Parts: sequence; C-alpha cells; structure tokens
Amino acid sequence: MAENETRRVALVTGSAGGIGLGIARALGEAGYAVWLADVQQGLVHQSADELKGKGLAASAVVLDVTKAASWAAAVAEVSRAHGALDVLVNNAGISSRGTIETTDEALWDQTLDVNLRRAWLGIKTALPLLRKRKGTIVNIGSTRATEPLPGLFPYVVSKAGLLGLTRQVAVECMGEGISCNMVAPGWVDTPNERKIQVRYGRPDFPEGLKNLITPDDVGAAVVYLSSPAGRKTTGDVLYIDSGLHCADDAGMVYVADHTPAYKQRIEESQ
Repeated sequence: MAENETRRVALVTGSAGGIGLGIARALGEAGYAVWLADVQQGLVHQSADELKGKGLAASAVVLDVTKAASWAAAVAEVSRAHGALDVLVNNAGISSRGTIETTDEALWDQTLDVNLRRAWLGIKTALPLLRKRKGTIVNIGSTRATEPLPGLFPYVVSKAGLLGLTRQVAVECMGEGISCNMVAPGWVDTPNERKIQVRYGRPDFPEGLKNLITPDDVGAAVVYLSSPAGRKTTGDVLYIDSGLHCADDAGMVYVADHTPAYKQRIEESQ
C-alpha cells in the first residue's frame, strides 16, 4: 500500500502563522502529513514550504473557513491525496473586543461566524473522511470560554459556544470512535496578538507578562490529544494556560509596580 494511503493525515485551519503554524509544525514533527489551510494564499504556501524545508510532510490549501464551498474543496483535495483524515484542527479565529453595549450586530455576526460556525462547517464536511480511521477533532478555544473577562463580550460568547459544540460533537460521534476535544490556551505571544494589543493601547505587549504560552505548547497539546493515550479523552477541555483558568491571573499579569492585576482591581473597587 502506498505511503500516502497509510500515513496519518492532519488538517489545520488558520495555519499560515501564529498558533496554527505551531500546531502544524508539531503534527509534522510527530510524523503526520499535515495540511496547512488558510485564507492567506501566499503566506500559507510559504509556511508549508518552510516546513517542507525542514523535512516535514507539509502541503498547503487555500480555505475560507466561513464558506461551505471552500470547506468542500479543501477536504476534497485532502481526500484525493490520502483518501482519509486522522486529525482535524479548527484553529482559525478572530479576537474581537467589545462590551454588551458596544458590540454591534456586524461584529457579533462576524465573531460567531468565524469562531463558531466555521468549526461546525469543518466538522460536518470532514466527518466522512474522519470516520474512515476513527479520527480526532481538536477545536482551539480559549481560557475565556470558562473564565470571562470584561471587554471581550463577542469573543467570550463565541468560545463558550465552541465548548458546547465540542461536547455535542463528542457525544454524537462517540459511538463511531471519533473523539472531539477543545484546547484552551491562555496568553499566547504571536505576531498577530502583538498587533491586536497595539490596536487596543498595549504597545508594550508582552512586557510584564510571565508564564506565556507559545504556539509550540499548543501544538504539543494537539499532538497528545491525537495520540493513542489522548484518544481516551473526549468532550473535554485541555487548558494550556499556566493555571490562568483557576487562579485569576496565575502570576501572569503584572502592572508597573509589580502588583498582580487582580489585586489592583480589588483595590480600585474599594
């Protein structure tokens, strides 16, 4: 049997850079034939070439995760090359800011479309290929799915919805041997996150933060959940956030006088 019919195959969305590229690299290093999928055509091909230059089995496919037709075309390309899919990673997303009142309908629709609807479209489209090898689905969520933060209204709601989607898919696919989990990173230092922080008045990011998460950390979590040991887990959340989800700032966020951010909030409220 040809190698492309037996090698484990992974598809990672939003993988032209940042967290997605870290995930793709980790899966490639773990022996997967990894498909980098992104709407940024030039950059996703460049990133795939970089991985191939390191001896990894990497391919690129252009994918707009918000469009069903684009999903169908991307999955069809993977199917033609391999005939099956072992791992689907729904990573593509946006980090929207806003409150209940400042979030307008356009921002709400965009955030829910990219961060939640796209994962459903991907899972629905890839399910026939995943069934062939009892594959695994990993949705990249956020600590904020269960630990909300003021000013992130549309983002928090979308990631909480992604957790609900993860658990529902796990239940519906359990009998078929397909697992579905969510990896929830905390603060991750990526080029895009730095741009976002500058836009919202934090040009010094990540200065003052400790225990930051890297794209490679998230990639390692995905590799684990895709492994035989990790496949015993389904419908769950794997926090990769240095304890942020259970210890407020978890020693990560410090202000200029080195007072933990949560203490500053308490003092300001008194």
